[in-house]
Amino acid sequence: MELNTIDYRITFFVKDQGLPPQVASQLTRLAKKFKSLVYIDNITQNRSTNAESSLGLLQVGLCPGDFCQLITVGMDAEWANFVLTDLLSSTFDFVASDKLCDFSETITNTYPQLTPQCEVDFHYVKAQAVLSKFEILKGLSQLIYPKESDELLLALIKREERSSTAMAKQIALPHVISSYVEKPTIAIIRSDYPVDWASKMGDVNVIIALVLPEKPTKEMIMAATYLTRSLLSEDFSQRLVHTRQPKGLQALILYAMCQLL
Repeated sequence: MELNTIDYRITFFVKDQGLPPQVASQLTRLAKKFKSLVYIDNITQNRSTNAESSLGLLQVGLCPGDFCQLITVGMDAEWANFVLTDLLSSTFDFVASDKLCDFSETITNTYPQLTPQCEVDFHYVKAQAVLSKFEILKGLSQLIYPKESDELLLALIKREERSSTAMAKQIALPHVISSYVEKPTIAIIRSDYPVDWASKMGDVNVIIALVLPEKPTKEMIMAATYLTRSLLSEDFSQRLVHTRQPKGLQALILYAMCQLL
């Protein structure tokens, strides 16, 4: 899927009862009525299925605690997302959707899959205009450490001078170690406009800055390593590209920092 293909996503955890047969039957029936593709991506089990298929819903294996997304893409994808949000909101623990958004301590306390072994600061902003690579790096620096943003910007620029930090299709991961942070800090700028990142991989739309403190602990290094390795997975990187809700994006990144996908 290209970025200009609009899809709608519900990010959720499966509750103790899994997917009850009655709800599965309703989901299959409704999915067939829309002029859009409706499918479930079980991130934990690395399986996906068309929601129109009763057998597929069984095979996707929605087990308690699984981290998933329900995705609608097509002519009436927004309406399908709206209707299915109502159907599934009491069945699953929603992390983020286009209609509902509940990223809270309750969710993170219930699901350790969203709790890395170290604290992580998280910042997000949506670009409102066409920005250059320099402007993106400057914006990331201001998000992470406004007081000394020029120094942090310089460090990010020097890192880019060594080699482009484009990590996957449409994603860049500028990363440095800095005394300006005390814990791993992530800042994301998302742009609907392609940004030239001086990479053979092409332009990027999601830029994720990762800054570690000068003396990172083993847990910090492991969390950062899990994230960078997960970005090498095309499936995971494209989830990030197509997940537009900030809290859904945050959940995906925290999930990746807890285990290797």
